Amino acid sequence: MLAACLVPIALQALAMLVDEAHFHRRRGLPRWERIGHPLDTLTIALCLACLLVGGSLAVYVGLAIASTLFVTKDEAVHARECGAGEHWLHAVLFALHPIVLAAFAVLALNGQRDILAGQLAVTLAFMAYQAIYWNVLRDRRPRAINNEWYADLGERWYRATDTPIALLRAESRQRNPWIATTIGAEPRRVLDLGCGAGFLANHLATKGHAVTGVDTTPENLVVARAHDATGTATYELGDACALPYPDASFDVVCAMDLIEHVPDPSRLVAEAGRVLAPGGLFFFHTFNRTWLANLIVIKGVSWFVKNTPDDLHVIDLFRSPAEVDAMCRAHGLEIVELHGSRPRFRWPLWRMLLTGRVGDDFAFTFTPSTAIGYTGVARRLDLRAADGPHERVVPEVHERHDDRDRP
Repeated sequence: MLAACLVPIALQALAMLVDEAHFHRRRGLPRWERIGHPLDTLTIALCLACLLVGGSLAVYVGLAIASTLFVTKDEAVHARECGAGEHWLHAVLFALHPIVLAAFAVLALNGQRDILAGQLAVTLAFMAYQAIYWNVLRDRRPRAINNEWYADLGERWYRATDTPIALLRAESRQRNPWIATTIGAEPRRVLDLGCGAGFLANHLATKGHAVTGVDTTPENLVVARAHDATGTATYELGDACALPYPDASFDVVCAMDLIEHVPDPSRLVAEAGRVLAPGGLFFFHTFNRTWLANLIVIKGVSWFVKNTPDDLHVIDLFRSPAEVDAMCRAHGLEIVELHGSRPRFRWPLWRMLLTGRVGDDFAFTFTPSTAIGYTGVARRLDLRAADGPHERVVPEVHERHDDRDRP
């Protein structure tokens, strides 16, 4: 009896090993499978746990039926992604699944708790591997960021809640007043790099500043102009890493959520420093290259916000505060203020996790920790002294998260 139970369990394990080590790694897994496969394994773990805690046979049968049906949920994806060999192997696994669950029940009825406990440990370990390898480790391969996605948003920039752009609007609601206050009431020449649909540029224009917005996507500039209530902001197509403006032609340069979207952020910072007048301010916001930022900014948004495209953000393009500080110092800029940022832990956040929608009441807040994202401002040093090294470093830049939390 024991051998009869162990044979289908061993065959299932072998088939799963072939599926994982050969087929999955050869073709890679799309997002739905990266999430769904650990959930499949979880249903088996629940069945084993039910047997080990002495659950009733009726409850176990219900869990077993649910597990058998649940593992077929990925077939729509498999129909597009899999070849004939993998389809055949999946058929074998589907046939073995209820047989293995029946074998577990027989082992429990015969008092083989040690075997079931060992099987549960193996199952939980495999589930952890699936979640970590496919959603963290495998996803660390170099990828190109998706900057083309923004072009088709149109009015969704300002209206939609079923898109990560709603998170960008929420960030702007937090940062824009702080930036405006830091600049002051006196009219300034402001350059907004990677201005998108004008969330910041249009806000600063209402404060009386002479604002120029630059973006590489013409469709974004159309939306930005349409939402300029003052009619005074200037929007131009251009590359933030190769600006057409003369030296010292602006009092303020902003690069909000842009550093992580360019392959060489040092060139962006160099251009910002070049076009700033002495004493001018460089505002920036970006994300730290930590496991926590990877989990929340990349994985969390992908899992919980509707219509999130692949590669909206790429962890390899995130920069630590120390790295941004080094770029600034290399180009005559000195960071004078730095704030971490995170979502507010209130009902709008939990509602987003449940519905995938980001309401207009969703909010961010500044925080001492820069482990996720951070907003800062640097001052342009006197051009005559900019060629020399600048030793002073703002203490917040080198806080403990920078190195220890790297993935």
